[in-house]
Amino acid sequence: MKTSFSTERLRWAAYASIGAGVVHGTAMGMHAEHATLAKIFMAFTLLQVGWGIVVLSNQQLWVVVSGCVVNAAAVAGWVATRFVGISFIGGLEVTEKPQPADTLCAALAAFSVVAVFVAWKRRTTAIKKLRHFDAAALTSVVTFLALLSVAGTTHQHSHFVQATDSQLAIAADGVIVSPTTIVRTLDSSSSVPNTDVSSTEVSAVSTSSSVQTSSSVEAAKKPSTKNTQPATTSTQAVTSTTTHSHTLTAAQAAAAASGWPRAFDPAAPIDFSGIGGVTAEQAARATALIQATARDLPKYAQVSAAVADGYTSIGDGGTGFEHYVKWTLLNDGRVLDTAAPESLVYAVRGGVKTLVSAMFMADKGTPINDKTLVDYAGGLMQWHVHTNLCWLTLNGAMRVVGVTDAQGACRFGFVETDGSPMVHVWITPHECGPFAAIEGVAAGVADASDAERVDLCNKAH
Repeated sequence: MKTSFSTERLRWAAYASIGAGVVHGTAMGMHAEHATLAKIFMAFTLLQVGWGIVVLSNQQLWVVVSGCVVNAAAVAGWVATRFVGISFIGGLEVTEKPQPADTLCAALAAFSVVAVFVAWKRRTTAIKKLRHFDAAALTSVVTFLALLSVAGTTHQHSHFVQATDSQLAIAADGVIVSPTTIVRTLDSSSSVPNTDVSSTEVSAVSTSSSVQTSSSVEAAKKPSTKNTQPATTSTQAVTSTTTHSHTLTAAQAAAAASGWPRAFDPAAPIDFSGIGGVTAEQAARATALIQATARDLPKYAQVSAAVADGYTSIGDGGTGFEHYVKWTLLNDGRVLDTAAPESLVYAVRGGVKTLVSAMFMADKGTPINDKTLVDYAGGLMQWHVHTNLCWLTLNGAMRVVGVTDAQGACRFGFVETDGSPMVHVWITPHECGPFAAIEGVAAGVADASDAERVDLCNKAH
C-alpha cells in the first residue's frame, strides 16, 4: 500500500538510519570476542543501512513501518544496556556507562523514528529547498563524530579484563601449581618482606597435563623451611608493580548479573544453580574446594595448634579478624592446598578467637588476573592483593603496623610491591558467599571496583 510520504521528506529518516547502521558496523568488529553480540550488530548494520537505501525509492507503508521498528529496537537496546543489562547476551550482562559512539548511534536511530513521524504529520506541507543537502550533511556529521570517537582504539568492555597466562596449572587434586618455583632472594635494601628460603629451584609439576604423578605432586608440596627476615627496613613511598585495571571478567559480570554473591551456610547443601559465568567443571572445583577446606581446617581450631605448626600472627586482631601466616608456604608453588593453607583467619570477639576461614595466597609476583586463577571457579571467585599495608619485623615476626598515606608511603615499615593474589574460603556462615573478602581495609584491591566485586556484598545484602 502506498503512503503519501515523499522521498524528500523521508531522506532525514533514511540518512539517519544509514548513519546508525554504519556505527553499528564498526561496533561489530570491536565486539568480535562476543559472537552473539557481534551477530546482533551485524544484523542492525544490514537492516538499518538496507532500510535507509530502500526507503529512498519505496515508500510503501510496510517498508516505512519496518524501519521504525528496527530503529526503535536499536534505541531500546541502548537504553537496556546502559541502565539494566541483558543477562542472556554475552558482553551485555551488566550495564555500561554511555560512551560517545553508542550514544550518537542511538541518537541517530531515534532521530530516524522521529523523522518518519514528522514526515507523516507534515505530509501536506510544502517542501523547502535544500532539504536533501541538510539531511545528508547533518547525519554525516553526527556519524563522523561517532566514528571519530572510537578511531584508533581497541574496544574492551569497561567491565571485562583479558587474563594473563603465567603457566600455572590445576593438579588432579584441585591445587594450583607452578611448573617451576624459584624462590627469590631479596637483598637487605629491598622494602619487600624477605621470605627467602634459599636460592634453590624446586621442581613442581608439569603444565602439560592436569593429571599429575604422585611423585611430582609430592615434590611440589614440599615447602621451604628457612625463613630469613629482612635485615633492614625503610620508610619510603613505593608504587605497586601489580596492574589493576579495575575490571570484571566476563564470567564475573555474568555471575554478578545473576545475583552473585549470595549467602553461604556451610550446614546447607552447596548450590550454585542459577549463577551465570560458571561452567559445570568450575562449579565442581569450587564445591570440592569448599568441602576440602571444611574438612582440613578444623585441626587449627585452637590458635595454639596453628602456632605449633609454624603460623604467626600479623598483629591485626584489633580489626575484628586476625590473620596467622605460615611464611614458608608463600612461595612453595602451590595454592588452594587445603592441607597447607598459607594463612588462617580467626574472628576475634571479646578476646576469644574462632577459626572462620582460610586465606589462600599465590606466589608473590603472580598477576592478579592470571588465567588459571580467574578461571578456577569462573565468576564465583575474586582474587585480591594488598598494596597499602605497612609491614615491620617485630621480634622476628612480620607484623602489620599501619596503612599507607595518600602518597603511598609508610610512616613506619615498608610496603610490599609484589603482593600475593589471595582468596578466602569460609568454613562458617557468611552473607557474602563462601569466597567473600573481609570488608574494609582487609578487602585489599581487586581487578574490579568495590561496587562490582563478587567477593563483597552487593546492594541486595
